[in-house]
Order: sequence, then structure tokens, then C-alpha cells
Amino acid sequence: MSSNEFSDQMPRQDGDPQAQAAAYDAGRHAGANQWVLYALGIISILGGVIAIAMPLLGTFAAAFVAGAALVASGLMGLLTAFRRHEGWHVAAAFAVALLSIVVGVLIFLQPVAGVFALTTLVIAWFGASGLLRIWYGAKSLGANSGSGGGWMLAFGILSVAVAVMLWFGLPFSATWVLGVLLGIDLAVWGALMIALAVRIGRGLPAAA
Repeated sequence: MSSNEFSDQMPRQDGDPQAQAAAYDAGRHAGANQWVLYALGIISILGGVIAIAMPLLGTFAAAFVAGAALVASGLMGLLTAFRRHEGWHVAAAFAVALLSIVVGVLIFLQPVAGVFALTTLVIAWFGASGLLRIWYGAKSLGANSGSGGGWMLAFGILSVAVAVMLWFGLPFSATWVLGVLLGIDLAVWGALMIALAVRIGRGLPAAA
């Protein structure tokens, strides 16, 4: 075999310059996003720890976030309500948007009442979701013993028990429920962002 034929069969080390540049840019952007995710994840976890350690502060923070979300959604609803052509659609969208703004403003003006109202909604959610899980779990357990209905039934009973304890724990439970839930949500979200950053880091090419 000649040297020319041997060199033709060897894998080429130099690739397409444009492809190499694109891969380099992709890796550089992925590395930048990785550190952004790390920073956001750490900040989110710290915020969650603070909210759990200081549940009263976290509770009022959650109430203000809910109020701001209601006001923002109400304003967006007002902007989109007038784009509807049917008269009753405009009236319904306008009423819902106006109600969201009013409730959001009331939460800012009366944060204590807002905290109690939001806590009551959380308790109702625990109770309703628990009853649905109990019903679905009992139905699944009766149809097929290996369908996981027992776990669904157990979680449903636990949700109802939590709702009952929180309801009878009012007004004290209103001072910490929202804060703890906010802290758990922030901590879980931060952990997910850090896990995503680690996954991105493992996919980056090693530095030469």
C-alpha cells in the first residue's frame, strides 16, 4: 500500500472550521448558562431556607407575590378583554380581570386578611385533593391490586388529615403555612436548577 493510499484511509483530524466554531460557541453559551443556573439555584435554595426558618416573613412574602400576580394577570386580562368580538365574552373577561385586580390590591392593603384568605384556599386545596385521591385510590384498589391504589389512598388520607389539622389550627397555622410552602417550593426549584447545571456541565467538552 502506498503512502498516499494510507493517508487517505487515516481519519482526518481537521474538521469543518464553521462546524468547529459553532461547537465552540455552543459550548461557551452552555458554560455561561451553567453558571447562571448555579447562581439562581443557590439563591433559590437560600431563599427557601430563609422562608422555612422565618415562616411569618415567608408567609407575607407569599401573600405579596400572590397579590402582585393577581394584579398583573388582571391588567393583562383587561388588555385582552377588548380584543374579543362577542359582547358577553368582553363582559366576562372584563369582570374576571377587574376582580383579580381588586383582590390583588386588597391583599396589599390588608395583608393579614390576605394571608388568612390564602391559607383557607390552601386548606381547601389539601382537603379537595385528598378526597379525590381517596376516591381514585379506592376505585383503583378495587379494580386492580397492583395499580398503586393503596399509595394513592394513603396520600389522600394524609392530605385530608393535614387539611383538618390546619383548619383547627387557625389562626396560628396562617402564620406559617404559606411561608413553609413557599420555602419548600424555592428549595426544590433551586435543587432542580443546580441539577440541570450539573447535567449541562457533564455535556461540555473538556478543556484542552
